[in-house]
Amino acid sequence: MGGSAILDPNVLVDGLVEEVIDGLRRDLHPQFGVRAYDVFTVARTWSGQGQGEGRATDVEVLLDPQPKVNIWERQNGRRYELDKCGLDEAGEIMLTEVSLTYTQAELDGGGALSRNQEFFLKLTEAHGQASRTAYFIHTKVPYVDREKDMGWVLWLRRVEG
Repeated sequence: MGGSAILDPNVLVDGLVEEVIDGLRRDLHPQFGVRAYDVFTVARTWSGQGQGEGRATDVEVLLDPQPKVNIWERQNGRRYELDKCGLDEAGEIMLTEVSLTYTQAELDGGGALSRNQEFFLKLTEAHGQASRTAYFIHTKVPYVDREKDMGWVLWLRRVEG
């Protein structure tokens, strides 16, 4: 599965992405059950002239393998903690280990959207704990980490879906 990035087989990291890095994440994380959420990109188009006008049509794409969901610190130093009832409602999260097979446009909607379009990332329950679905938007430009996480890093803020 994955995205449509063009990986260079002559670059060691690129050559390992699909079979080894993503392959191990795709095989082992579900077996261990360590990734609590499935993550989807959501491209929403409204039938009217602007957002919220008319009927919405969503195109969802599951990010595969499952990214790691992390809580991150805000600039003012406050930290959003994982609470016993789930993520803080107004929380900000960071996704790491997002496959390098995705392009930036596949992860952020391609930049400029039409007036009647929106782009989100959606987190849903992956293992039966009945966590509520949550929608997020980017707070920073996605970053490619080819040294530590071997994947994209996405900084997100919760919004209403």
